[in-house]
Amino acid sequence: MCLSSRFMFDLRHYQHRDGPGLAPSFVSAAQAEWLRLTWPELLVVRTTSELIERVEENYGLPHEQATREVEYWALDKQL
Repeated sequence: MCLSSRFMFDLRHYQHRDGPGLAPSFVSAAQAEWLRLTWPELLVVRTTSELIERVEENYGLPHEQATREVEYWALDKQL
């Protein structure tokens, strides 16, 4: 189950970018969760899959573990 939340990704600026990005409040929350991810890295994240890839790469985790971590983190972001 993929949790690409309509609340987590900011659709307001969709026309001005290549795609919806991580909402600013979630960039801070993601950086607090994964300290190895930098602000510039998180600003270019457009999908949950991209966030999973970043966590995978920066922490050297298997895809399944990175997916679980991102989905678990995203659970309390649902409104």
